Amino acid sequence: MRTVGIICEYNPFHTGHKRQIDILRSMGYDCVVCIMSGNFTQRGEMAIFDKYTRAEAAIRGGADIVVELPFPFSSFSAEGFANAGVHILSSLGIDAMSFGSECGDVSLLNRAANAICSPEFASVYYELQRGGLGSAAAYFEAIKNISGEDIPLLSNDILGISYVAAIKRLGAQLDIVPIKREGAAYNDKELPQNSHPSASAIREAVKNSALEPEQLLNEYIPKNSLCALLKAKNCGLGPIDEDNTSREILSFFKLMTPLEITVRAISRSNGGEHIAEDGCGIIERIRNAALSANSYCEFFNACYSSKYTNARVNRVILFSLLGVSDKLTHSLPEYTTLLGANDAGRKLLAKLRKTCDFNIVTKPADAPEHSIQKTVSEAADILYTSAMPQNKGPYFFIKAHPFMLK
Repeated sequence: MRTVGIICEYNPFHTGHKRQIDILRSMGYDCVVCIMSGNFTQRGEMAIFDKYTRAEAAIRGGADIVVELPFPFSSFSAEGFANAGVHILSSLGIDAMSFGSECGDVSLLNRAANAICSPEFASVYYELQRGGLGSAAAYFEAIKNISGEDIPLLSNDILGISYVAAIKRLGAQLDIVPIKREGAAYNDKELPQNSHPSASAIREAVKNSALEPEQLLNEYIPKNSLCALLKAKNCGLGPIDEDNTSREILSFFKLMTPLEITVRAISRSNGGEHIAEDGCGIIERIRNAALSANSYCEFFNACYSSKYTNARVNRVILFSLLGVSDKLTHSLPEYTTLLGANDAGRKLLAKLRKTCDFNIVTKPADAPEHSIQKTVSEAADILYTSAMPQNKGPYFFIKAHPFMLK
């Protein structure tokens, strides 16, 4: 059985994602394994539908098995996100890894990955940022400076480069299968005509349109996948409204000092020096924004600045709330949770349970005791339930079961 892995968010699953899976099938891969972000995404935001709903949409859309890229790894910067996903794929013994890429050129991605794996990359990158370049511009300029060549890549290639670098860094035995992206760009906010949309555009449409999702999205989401999302909507599971958590979040930052927040994170994470992805005063800015804010929107607008990406600020807010210190940003997942599978996925799962040592948890309650990953992941899931349209209670995800397609 030839297996290929995809590290993904599927927020939500759409026709562009199905195209990737279909291409991999045509290349002869028998089993598509998805390492999918849990309830929080790489940008430090809540996914529009919960992890089990999104896993069902992926399975109905052609994936064979979906396991979780757990929190906090799902919300790390590109390097940490990639390291965690590649670690899980490698630990499961998957043959190859596929990802969307603007360039689709393995040679270019390898050369760029060699540059970011070099010892001097971090210092060159941060020096360029201090000189006034934005994070993406500084990233590619650092690659150019270190490699000595102007490698033609776009900002949407950053995660692909990070995956290739993670494979090199971890010594993973994974073939690289980039799929050239088609359709809308990653951050496009408008739904395109006769083209694959961005997940960002679909989320905007779901949140802001008065139309029912089935009227709005049947051109952009595979029919069976859309049925899974509509079922979740009818059950009060989504779409998520982050404003539902605004009172708790504002109160947290108003009542806790930066020092108290940091000490709490270090204690919960069993070590570290500061809030994950901070260490440079972002937490102080967040606290000041909370003290002066009269609304949730006003709070976030005051938190953001040109010095840091909005995604990084989002992550510091999230890591502060859930007690994640910088110690965890240097760690790797201890286990993964099964979110969904079809017949082929179940056969692979049975094989993996005999051939690999990496823990695949079927019931969240059975996760390893005294695990820091379990502690912060369960806290994240409890926070997520607060944003659901209907109150499902704090233990909703602990009692959850994976979706199994008959």
